[in-house]
Amino acid sequence: MSAPFAPKVSQSTLVISPRPTINGFSSKASAIRHLRSRGHAICTILAKPESNPKVAKNGKIVDVMTAPMHLAPSWLSGFNVCPQASAGCIAACLHTAGNPAYMSQKETSRITKTQAYFKERDAFLAVLVFEMIAHRTKWTAQGYDVAYRLNATSDLPFERRTVTIDGHTVNIMSMFSDCVFYDYTAITKRAVAWASGKMPQNYHLTFSKKEDNDSDVLDVLNAGGNVAAVASLDVYKASMVSRRVTIAGQSFPCIDGDAHDYRPADDTGVVVLLKAKGDAKTDTSGFVIRVQ
Repeated sequence: MSAPFAPKVSQSTLVISPRPTINGFSSKASAIRHLRSRGHAICTILAKPESNPKVAKNGKIVDVMTAPMHLAPSWLSGFNVCPQASAGCIAACLHTAGNPAYMSQKETSRITKTQAYFKERDAFLAVLVFEMIAHRTKWTAQGYDVAYRLNATSDLPFERRTVTIDGHTVNIMSMFSDCVFYDYTAITKRAVAWASGKMPQNYHLTFSKKEDNDSDVLDVLNAGGNVAAVASLDVYKASMVSRRVTIAGQSFPCIDGDAHDYRPADDTGVVVLLKAKGDAKTDTSGFVIRVQ
């Protein structure tokens, strides 16, 4: 099998001026000032590619620099960003992965960003797009392909989001059509829509297995999509040897989802197996695949 998803697509037809106005804001600084005046103490929205060890592997293994965006998952901010999350999914969320010493600071930042997204969306998206432009400019100049993972800890339909730039309303993914967007999703209809070719050309989605969606997992795989599944360390190690994993009593080919984060490079029709991290290590809901 080979991955059909090309990391390079056609250039956007939108010509962006050197100093664009986005959603009425002439600069990132002006949009941030607006957000702070509304009580949202935001400095940046996108994380750096090297800030996440797994995402950092993209630049070393597949020559892609990915900028992730982390919002506060589920209802943590008072707004639900994961509409089809299960109890096991919420308990095992990657939001809890990483150094515990920074957890409080990280959570506060993500809550602030999420509340700004829902309460001051025009300014939030202006900051986001200014940062996306800067990310693309920096890394394409150094010869890298560029990607964005806007749902690193959320499950929102960013394929629908638009901004007004220099008087033109444009879909964000169309605006960055020379870059790749990718996410995981637990929303079945989004995963099936992607597998059926009904998503933007430069957007790649991987469906997430939970403790309660085995039938949906089979539907997505049969539709030509990929499925990410979290496994205990012993199951993960055994599966990496056999290159097979059992879900819902059926055996499927699997790949190492921890080798890097750039899912568009994956083969098709496979289970992307991930080691349990953070709170997922102690999951007993069935979200994490364990030896039966």
